[in-house]
Amino acid sequence: MSFDLAVWFESGRVSAADATRTYMRLCDEDLAGAGVVANEGVDAFHRELTGRFPELSSAADDGPEVEPSPWAAGLDVSAAHVIMPMSWSRADETAPEVVALAGRHGLVCFDPQAQVLHRPPAQRGTDALSLQPCVGLRVEDADPDVIERAVGRLSAENWFLILERSDGHFLQVGHGPNAGVPEGGFAVEHREGSPEHHYRCVLSERGQVAALFADYASGTTTWSVDARWDSLF
Repeated sequence: MSFDLAVWFESGRVSAADATRTYMRLCDEDLAGAGVVANEGVDAFHRELTGRFPELSSAADDGPEVEPSPWAAGLDVSAAHVIMPMSWSRADETAPEVVALAGRHGLVCFDPQAQVLHRPPAQRGTDALSLQPCVGLRVEDADPDVIERAVGRLSAENWFLILERSDGHFLQVGHGPNAGVPEGGFAVEHREGSPEHHYRCVLSERGQVAALFADYASGTTTWSVDARWDSLF
């Protein structure tokens, strides 16, 4: 198995669900059904990508002194899209660069493993939230469904999640002993500005955590979960 990313052009903002359907059509080689169109940004992205990370045949031709290619197989390329299967061992270092490069060329980058769509800067909201999981890629301008799925993936190995606003205010959660709470428990913190506005609560149910993250993402001024918030100042 490989860790895959796909890049293409969208003229406007689309949802992760729409991107999932587009990706599946691209995997079926149905470009017409996917609705993607040729874009000069795709070609520029591909040139810069392979300049930084040569395809398998090119890397082999350059000799053993060249850094091994991160690709697990050949790239799937057209004038409208690029699908990149990379080795899991190289994903942590390569995937963030791919996402950033796509954004610089005005393209979306879809992560089918997490069903997350990474949008270029021009398509992000001015008050967008960033989502940083313990395991996986940082997501700028995270959709509510992406946030909900990230809470659902919290585990002993993938044990924390941070949702941050552009002004540095944040909501974060830690799961289990790594966060200083019993197995199965959740430590949730939020900070609104200066250190005296930093609070923590401990919850026992994942659904409660999901509700708090949904509240924070919606911008509500009240919590839908009755919890004891203790000051950390």
